[in-house]
Amino acid sequence: QAERSDDILIAKLRPGQEIELEVTCHKGIGKTHTKWSPVCTAYYRLLPDITFTEKIKGSDAKELKKLCPVGVFDIEDIGKEKVATVVNEGVSCTTCRECIRHEKFANKINLGKKLNVYEFHVESVGIYKPEEIVRRAIQ
Repeated sequence: QAERSDDILIAKLRPGQEIELEVTCHKGIGKTHTKWSPVCTAYYRLLPDITFTEKIKGSDAKELKKLCPVGVFDIEDIGKEKVATVVNEGVSCTTCRECIRHEKFANKINLGKKLNVYEFHVESVGIYKPEEIVRRAIQ
């Protein structure tokens, strides 16, 4: 037996108005049909893995920092040298490959993807919070 609720608002009527209505409701899950899915956008990406095969120093480090459109690289003072480093483990990297297009850096930087490390984005339509959607999806 399905649950019954008497307080579901269907429409608001003004004095003298009326509606003749026959309603049938079905409860379903997104696996059956997308109309029951509480998610409007969901996607994932593998996180980038950026490593240096050799140190990039001085003016080359400054040039590399300027090449990246999303600011993945920074310059760190190590002793008397200024050396290029990866900021925030490269999370903001879109793997646009601008850093390795330049011949000067092509053999000094390895750009790849971390295996088994994902970044998920789940956008809700409001029925459930994104955290709840992920929790239920894992079950």
